[in-house]
Amino acid sequence: MKNLKLGISALALTLASTAFAQTTSNPWVIGVGAHGVNHMGVANGGVDKVFDNFDQVFTLNNYTITPPLSKLTIARNLNKYFVLDWQTSVGNVDNKRFAMGKEFFLQTGLGLQFKFAGLWNEESWFDPYARVGANYLRHDYSGLTFPRTDLANNVLRGTYNSDDVTGKANHFTAAGGIGSNFWLTKNFGLNLQGDYVSTPGNSSNVANFWQASASLMFRFGNTDRDKDGIKDSEDACPDVPGLAQFQGCPDTDGDGVADKDDNCPEVAGPVENNGCPWPDTDGDTVLDKDDACPEVAGPVENQGCPWPDTDNDGILDKDDACPTVPGLPEYNGCPKPKTVTATETTEALKNIFFNFNKATLRPESEVKLDAAAKILKTDGGNYLITGATDKKGSDVYNLRLSRERAAAVVAGLEARGVNAANLKSVGVGEQLATVSEKASDAERMVDRKVIVTAIEDQAKWDALPKHDVEAKKAPAKKAPAKKATKKKK
Repeated sequence: MKNLKLGISALALTLASTAFAQTTSNPWVIGVGAHGVNHMGVANGGVDKVFDNFDQVFTLNNYTITPPLSKLTIARNLNKYFVLDWQTSVGNVDNKRFAMGKEFFLQTGLGLQFKFAGLWNEESWFDPYARVGANYLRHDYSGLTFPRTDLANNVLRGTYNSDDVTGKANHFTAAGGIGSNFWLTKNFGLNLQGDYVSTPGNSSNVANFWQASASLMFRFGNTDRDKDGIKDSEDACPDVPGLAQFQGCPDTDGDGVADKDDNCPEVAGPVENNGCPWPDTDGDTVLDKDDACPEVAGPVENQGCPWPDTDNDGILDKDDACPTVPGLPEYNGCPKPKTVTATETTEALKNIFFNFNKATLRPESEVKLDAAAKILKTDGGNYLITGATDKKGSDVYNLRLSRERAAAVVAGLEARGVNAANLKSVGVGEQLATVSEKASDAERMVDRKVIVTAIEDQAKWDALPKHDVEAKKAPAKKAPAKKATKKKK
């Protein structure tokens, strides 16, 4: 009884000595329960004989079962795979193998567990492990003499020293076994453990035994000041609720950058910019980091730069077929084609009227010349004015008349400000006529016309004469008649 009290005191001291550690390390587990010791399952012989009496391990009557609170376990997780524990068992235990009465039993020591749950989920409710341990054992065999015969008629010695005739009270033991925690809640569970305990300091297995235990397990020491579900020992911001992905630190703006590392903790921004949004100085929706012109607004398609208009014609280069020459929208930014100018001028001079059989313009044609001159002065370019007649009359007459009329139109245009260097004329007579000379005057009117042609080839233009009107020959002057000389009489 005295020894039992001493054992209970040892347990109390064990618990008290770890009280401080329980609040400073994390995570800790404490278990309290009962254990049973079975000496009958031990076989005589070496290591190879350990399991020879294994069937006796499952016979309940072979166990000396101690009352509750006879086993104490204190453990600390080292990582997801390993747990360091200190297990203490106490009680009055007999050795039924030798019919030895109950003696004070105390076993205490360190063990290392390998957690199989670490292979799939260390927080699993099913938490199996394998364990090895080294212990001090107090179980007094000094009242027995050796050699001694067990119940199986095996003769055993008690110590290495063959001269010793009495057993030992103190032993060094090595333990190996398996067990499992069954976590009913996050912090509370049930433990079952089975071990084989040997005494390598003895030449025999007199003190060897099988041990089974059941304990209630309590996890504690997992402080969480900010109540964010992340224990303080793993919380980089233990006083501010945060997220597990940021080691317990908050991310106020939800941009994926923890506030402690975020230069703009209340405004979302990318990680690459330390949690701050990329600026858009010119407000064109193209961020400065991607904007080739960060201070001038421009479209996304042009990397934030405005589209240029090199020729300042109001048509952006990207849409301008002639980006270096001012042009018009209807011609995709190119200047108005000279062929179009020629066509418009021809239309303006349509049905221009001349005095009968003459190359002089009638007054009603003045407005047509005004319109044609305006077009030519606006558009510029070199133009050949071609005169044509109908088929009535002789070829020679028509050719001369067409030349003169074409030249008259040129003169009228030049008089209205058209650069003389840009106008030349030619007559083709009736070459272009399509209506019979026998047709009515109204029908032949379509053949009497002026055609304007743009000449864009400078060499070709230079080769053309100003006009093809033949110069009129001045009439020959007659020699004055000689006066008759009067004869002197």
